[in-house]
Amino acid sequence: MEQHGKTLRRGESGFSLVELILYMALLGIMMAMVFSSFIPVMQTSSQQWRVGETKIETGVGLELLRADLEHAGFGLPWMFPAGVVPDPYFEPVAPVAPATTNDALTKAVPRALSSEDATAIGLNNGSDYLAIKALNVARGVTGQKWGWLGRDAAHLASPQSLGVDPFDVANDWVIVIRTEVSPGENRQLVLDGAGLNNFYAKPTSIALDAFAPPATANDPDGERYILYGLVDNNPVVAPRRPFNRTDYYVNNAANAAVSAHCAPGTGTLSKAVLNQSDNNFDDILPIVDCVADFQVVYYLDTNGDGGVDARANASGLAGMTAQQIRTQVKAMRCYVLTHEGGIDRTYTYGLPTINVGEVAADGVTLQANAGRTFDVSTLPNIGLTWVNYHWKVYSLAVTPRNLQ
Repeated sequence: MEQHGKTLRRGESGFSLVELILYMALLGIMMAMVFSSFIPVMQTSSQQWRVGETKIETGVGLELLRADLEHAGFGLPWMFPAGVVPDPYFEPVAPVAPATTNDALTKAVPRALSSEDATAIGLNNGSDYLAIKALNVARGVTGQKWGWLGRDAAHLASPQSLGVDPFDVANDWVIVIRTEVSPGENRQLVLDGAGLNNFYAKPTSIALDAFAPPATANDPDGERYILYGLVDNNPVVAPRRPFNRTDYYVNNAANAAVSAHCAPGTGTLSKAVLNQSDNNFDDILPIVDCVADFQVVYYLDTNGDGGVDARANASGLAGMTAQQIRTQVKAMRCYVLTHEGGIDRTYTYGLPTINVGEVAADGVTLQANAGRTFDVSTLPNIGLTWVNYHWKVYSLAVTPRNLQ
């Protein structure tokens, strides 16, 4: 039935104020539930990301330490000519480094490894201090170079590079080692100069003439000495020792630039390269962050039968000569106590005492002369927060390959 003159309007519908309030309340509750679940997930994810990051960084850093330990002794002389020592011959002394790591004090043949247990130099929570001496422990390519030095058919000194990178005759300083002087006397540092004690030269025929083997009728098939790259001479450097040196220690001094996420009192395990131009460790490379303790353990053959019969902490090499260290040190282990990630308020660690070293078969007892037990609750300014860190001990087992 049609209706004329009238306009029919369809009814309009909507939400009442009460319904809107209820809707917003329910939405708020649901969002709160979502965020209450999401935040712990994000916190866990962030912590796991930091843990993974710590493992990667620690792995890379410890590989640097492993490489230096394996190369300990590379290119070192085993003896000096009778009654003569190289000049100059300088190494740092306390408080820069422990005096026990300094061979220049006695002008002795350099030891491939030296260390001090619970050092008192005030940098590292009383952890160990390790010094490694070799030609190739310094950063840069010069210390990686080596070759032969003989004489050609005209009896002129003839240096030959055998490494990947050839010697740079303009910028490299080299040293010369005589492989055998007489039966039982090997690897003598060749010296020359006015006082017969200069040990470095440029890798040119003219500069090395005084260091080369004596001319013989057999040249160029006469005796040959070994050439080792020492340091780059650009900028100009006058070497102060016939080897390179790098030290490892935990640095938690004010200038150590410890990361903000590290537990209070921890520091940075650092690789410090001793400059050839002076006695300073200006080239310092952080390799492991958030370190509370660093321990060095040696495995020794003291009876000469080729097997390990003794174990020693870092100070166990004190008083040993370079030759004794070469013949007795068969293996090493380094232990690094750090924490993975940053502080985790949802996590509770167990006991504060942690074995930083080799543990007996019972999994609890620390072996004798195998590190130490460290109490993380005694770290400066850490307070009760020590329980909120994921503490972990990393171990590194190394067999030095350049001692013999």
